[in-house]
Amino acid sequence: MHAVCVQLVSYGLRPAISYEILELGLDGSWLGIAATTFALPPLILALPSGRIVDRLGERGMLVAGGAVLFAAAVVALCFAESAGGLIVATALLGLGVLFSVVGEQSWVMRAAPSGRLDSAFGLYTFATSAGQMLGPFLLLLPSSSASPALSLVATATSALSLLAVGLAFGIRSATIDGGVDADRVEGAGIVALLRRPGVPSALITSSVVLTSLDIVIAYLPLLASERDFGAAWVSSFLVARGAATMLSRLCLGVLTRGVGRRAVLIAGGAMAGAALAVLALDVPPLLLVVGGALYGLAAGTVQPLTMSWMTLVTTPGQRGMAASLRLVGNRVGQTVIPLAVAGISTGAGAAGVFVVMGAALLVSAVLSRSAPNDPKGESG
Repeated sequence: MHAVCVQLVSYGLRPAISYEILELGLDGSWLGIAATTFALPPLILALPSGRIVDRLGERGMLVAGGAVLFAAAVVALCFAESAGGLIVATALLGLGVLFSVVGEQSWVMRAAPSGRLDSAFGLYTFATSAGQMLGPFLLLLPSSSASPALSLVATATSALSLLAVGLAFGIRSATIDGGVDADRVEGAGIVALLRRPGVPSALITSSVVLTSLDIVIAYLPLLASERDFGAAWVSSFLVARGAATMLSRLCLGVLTRGVGRRAVLIAGGAMAGAALAVLALDVPPLLLVVGGALYGLAAGTVQPLTMSWMTLVTTPGQRGMAASLRLVGNRVGQTVIPLAVAGISTGAGAAGVFVVMGAALLVSAVLSRSAPNDPKGESG
């Protein structure tokens, strides 16, 4: 339930802020700045957050995450008419999501039964997908204009953030392995992790898939604006994507047992890339919603499997830092890629952005050939 609340806040407030930026008369490059701002603070604090969780447990980090999410909603509510205020709110939102995700993923890594990693991460990411699917419904709250009402969205997400804080107090920290020297792991251990076979490919694959979703959320309002689609179509696209992602994650254990983890990763990356490229075509909005469902179905399998991938190619004593390193890799992509596509959006519009991200997802599918492929029946 905590993961559902966190994603509800993120997927309701972020697109509402994007709409508000456009309402202020700012161009698409500001959406790229906002996307980068969402990722930059977590990029700096991901590794320290992982160390804190390793030493003190998950509960404190989860409480902090909910509190920062509440602050983001309040800033968005109070400074909706200021571009600077919206950027600050976006930064706080990214930080709150980071703290929450570090705590949640660390708990799953420690609590998951041996041999059932794919299923455990599939269920966890199913919960996050539920929040991601429900969050866009907040865009449909009554509004006096064609854009969503940021004031109502911010009020609703502030209440959800407080609920996340309350839920965090009820979560018991998983048992921590005290045999790891945290200082050693953060120093030489990071270099050793990066040298392990499969780790760089896992980091890049995870980063590209996650960033592709950030780009979709940030630039879908621009695409709708360029093609005169209403906010209801944007919401429908995101809901369809979220529902399809939930379905794929419920079936994840069956898929990996049937054809192996590697095949699912390769097919998921390739299909997600093709679906995003289709968005560049001038098609009716209903077909865009279908494309969103296909994208969600495919990309939804990749993220939880990169968590299993990182877990399986590292030793038990490295896994806390491995989770943090994966988050750092994600944030690098979320920082660098939006800046790169911001210039593309100015010249080629939202369609050009989706073509570039589709190509990046195809590259991630090729990299997935190095993923561990457990024997059928043992992948979780």
